[in-house]
Amino acid sequence: MRPGRVLFVGCGPGAPDLLTLRAVRAIAEADVIVWSPALLDEAVVVEHARPDAELVAWPPATQHDVFGVYDRAAADGLRVVRLKGGDPTLFGELRDDLQAVRIRGLGYEIVPGVSAVAGGAATLGCEVAARGAPLLLAAAGDGVQVDSVGVVGVLGAGRDPEAIARDLAARGWPGSTPCAVLVGISRPGEIVVTCRLDELAECIEDYGCGGLTTVLAGPSLTDARPGI
Repeated sequence: MRPGRVLFVGCGPGAPDLLTLRAVRAIAEADVIVWSPALLDEAVVVEHARPDAELVAWPPATQHDVFGVYDRAAADGLRVVRLKGGDPTLFGELRDDLQAVRIRGLGYEIVPGVSAVAGGAATLGCEVAARGAPLLLAAAGDGVQVDSVGVVGVLGAGRDPEAIARDLAARGWPGSTPCAVLVGISRPGEIVVTCRLDELAECIEDYGCGGLTTVLAGPSLTDARPGI
């Protein structure tokens, strides 16, 4: 029996044609699909799913019911897709689900999607983040201030490692602050390396590749790790 596996799949902001090819492939291979009718029409899910796939609408299913699906995945070697609106890594409320699949010994994968921010910016025909005008993402009601940002993302980080490490340290974060150096993400041979802030410049020097390097840094990356 194959081991069970859970894929958290970004289904974009709702338009059927903003599903990525990877998302469509994941849906087509799933034994069970958990999705919300508020995020994606059932007809779209049915179009891409296998005829024998089980569809679980959430709601009316509860989080407890979803955990029950994970139990079945572990026991029966099922491949489960849980659809998330936009991109699962942006306010996808994944923490409890990731903990649940890890406890059950399930393999998992996060399939990125088109975020609502990106979709909205495209509709408006504008660029929402640019050099000298960074984007801070926060959930409604958070009251987040710049100094309390949990993660800072830096694109093209391979160009000036020392300056990037210095700028992040200037936020007042300790040298133990977790960081990740990401090179050529989603491409063949992608590199994902984690380190401390006081090791960041050296890590970028060792693994970075100019504009293809992205750095993520911040206290909330403490539990970050690649899927199993």
